[in-house]
Amino acid sequence: MAGSVSSVKKKNRSATSRPARSKKTKREGEASRAGAGETSRPVFFFFGIVGLVTVAQLLVLSARSGEGRALMLMDLWPYLLWLISSGVVAVGLKLARWRGSGVLLAGIFLLSGLGVVVRSRMSGMSPGVRDMNVLIQPAGFALLFGAWFCFRRERVRQLRPFWGLSLLLMLGLAAGMLALGSRYRGGLYAPGGMTPTEILKLFAVVGLAGFFSRTDAGWEGRGVLRPPLADALLLLVIWGSLGGMLVLHRDFGLFLLLSLTALVMLICATRRLSWGVVALAAAAGGVWGILRYFAHGARRFEAFLDPFSDPTGSGWQVLQGLTGMYAGGLMGMGLGAGRPERLPIASSDFVYAVYAEDAGFVGSVLLLLLFARIFSSGIRITRRQEETFSRLLGAGLVASLAVQTLVNIGGVVNLLPITGIPLPYISQGGSSYWVTSLHFGLLLALSDQK
Repeated sequence: MAGSVSSVKKKNRSATSRPARSKKTKREGEASRAGAGETSRPVFFFFGIVGLVTVAQLLVLSARSGEGRALMLMDLWPYLLWLISSGVVAVGLKLARWRGSGVLLAGIFLLSGLGVVVRSRMSGMSPGVRDMNVLIQPAGFALLFGAWFCFRRERVRQLRPFWGLSLLLMLGLAAGMLALGSRYRGGLYAPGGMTPTEILKLFAVVGLAGFFSRTDAGWEGRGVLRPPLADALLLLVIWGSLGGMLVLHRDFGLFLLLSLTALVMLICATRRLSWGVVALAAAAGGVWGILRYFAHGARRFEAFLDPFSDPTGSGWQVLQGLTGMYAGGLMGMGLGAGRPERLPIASSDFVYAVYAEDAGFVGSVLLLLLFARIFSSGIRITRRQEETFSRLLGAGLVASLAVQTLVNIGGVVNLLPITGIPLPYISQGGSSYWVTSLHFGLLLALSDQK
């Protein structure tokens, strides 16, 4: 009788202790998931970032006043619109119970704020930066919020059935611009100076993610010596057609960006680094073809190899950019104290040189670390995806943004030829800024899981 009573007591104690342990385990699991996803409320980051951007903007305005330039309300519009639009995004995320990567969100806010400061300090001093463009940034944040809202909670998988349409739109847009676009500085533009080919970055990522996930069983584990033949031929036809049209566009930079993005996605789909060997061989053949048949590309490549051979001609842009960075020294001349009017295409191609002249080597390193933190957060988000399409989509989005950054900065510091690729969220631009916002919005959606 005593044994039965003691056994009943033990059972009661174990029954009452199990819920406590399960609750504790649940809390620990939620905390570990939060740590893995860098989950935090966006308001936690918001006010500190606003303070940093505000100080930077005040320094720019102070330098402008010191030069004797009259300050007007219009000078504050870019900053005020960034403040309002970022605040709306932060509040909207909080009301919608945001559970994504707080580090990625903080990086987006800070990077966009720095871009506003850099572009506003060039307003009225550098060609291509005008007050009418202040609406580009809030429109970009609207696209970012919309992309996150539509595809959060794993709804990004709804894009998978549209992979074929994305690839067709990619080819159709390239062909349409070739037929209807107007040429300026060697490139093709739509009316109003817009570059609709920027959306090819997103079409390519969505299309390739769907293509490789549809054929996941055929591509995974396949090296360069034994690819799935039918799918490999189809991919070769698609990419060869796209490359041929972009070469006729003379947009070698965009083709390089798309090809490197496709290579990263191919390696992620196959889990084989051997495809990099094929990429190096293709790159060597591409460089030979550019030098052999395209004078425009050959001049840029020669300026990259030896800019001093023609300092007033093909090497002038590179040398001016390097001069601006050297003038910044270790600590920089101060925000707003540089001379961006001396730099070529300062608002887009050489915006990093403008920033480096003002912020110096230390500020440039901090900007690179910010980019690195954003991309590392994107990589962690990608690794957490359990579904193939989502994982490949995340890899393509991160690769596209990272390649843009590396190619732009590499061209300014003369590690790569100048390609005309903008620096994400820093360079002046409409379509490029909006496409970058869609990239970031989809990454935020991937991070905001159930």
